[in-house]
Amino acid sequence: MAKMDRSWLKEWQEDNIAPVYLFYGEEGFLIEEAIEWMKKRWSPEEVSFGNLMQIDLDETPVQMLVQEAETLPFFGDRRLIIGQNARFLTAGKGKSGVQHETDALLQYLKQPLSTSVVVLTVSGEQLDKRKKIVKELLKHARAVEFPLLAGKDLLQWVERRFAKLHVQADPQAVLDLIMLTGPDLRLLHAEVSKLALYVGAGGKVTPDIVAELVPRTLEHDVFKLTDKIAKRQLNEAFHIWSDLIFQKEEPIRILALITRQIRLMLQVKILQRQGMSDKEMAAFLKVHPYPVKLAAKQGAAFSEQQLRLLLDTAILTDQDIKSGKVDKHLAVERLLFQVNLSA
Repeated sequence: MAKMDRSWLKEWQEDNIAPVYLFYGEEGFLIEEAIEWMKKRWSPEEVSFGNLMQIDLDETPVQMLVQEAETLPFFGDRRLIIGQNARFLTAGKGKSGVQHETDALLQYLKQPLSTSVVVLTVSGEQLDKRKKIVKELLKHARAVEFPLLAGKDLLQWVERRFAKLHVQADPQAVLDLIMLTGPDLRLLHAEVSKLALYVGAGGKVTPDIVAELVPRTLEHDVFKLTDKIAKRQLNEAFHIWSDLIFQKEEPIRILALITRQIRLMLQVKILQRQGMSDKEMAAFLKVHPYPVKLAAKQGAAFSEQQLRLLLDTAILTDQDIKSGKVDKHLAVERLLFQVNLSA
């Protein structure tokens, strides 16, 4: 998995602007933020009329974007032309009926207009590097990849968010926040903003404040439940289960999340045996590295054979519930006992 490259940000701050950008990668939130920064810095409201064009390339052919790029500014020094959803650069199919003439873009790349800044964005899909247009963009445009953040990169991103809002955050509070919210940057941004508003400028976010203000998700509670079982803390596991039932969570949904966690632990266990790193496993399984790391930690309490048996049992439990053979509450509780006995 690629590491976040921040050199482009320094270039922008120094007003070192490329004529064509390609923003791609799985972290769509960061791409959106980069676009907003460009709009505020290079196309402020007072000169944006006619000089800011946002084109959805799912709806509009790329040759229309090239025509806009070849148009001189009405006011100010430059025009900003943003082509979103450039799926013609991937192996996937865009919306039918849109015919992209990539030769027009290839010609433009040879001699881009100095008064235009063109940005193409591809979020959540892989570039098809076999295509000529992709090869030329990677060669001649300023290509910036926005990968999913994990580990130290994710921690630092959250810390920078707090610092930007003039708020201190206890290191454990940052860890707790990520544990509760998960690696979704959009959710993390919202929670950081809320916590910063609560403590005020110059304040400090503590683990207690995070526990009080950040809502738990069902996924987080199920992770805690399986974690308690892995640690052979059955009383604590059943306390979490009882709390979820009290909150009227559906047992079948809880079972589905338990099954998913057991499956992930098994997959990680198998891939670890093959010598894969956390990042390699995340890429292979097409999940974020964060849950992979947690699954590896939990799965250490089980053998591969135990996890295979537990997964089979969880699937059969789901089938028994849906066929009406057993009460759903009793079935999940029986599974929890079996998981505990296996740990």
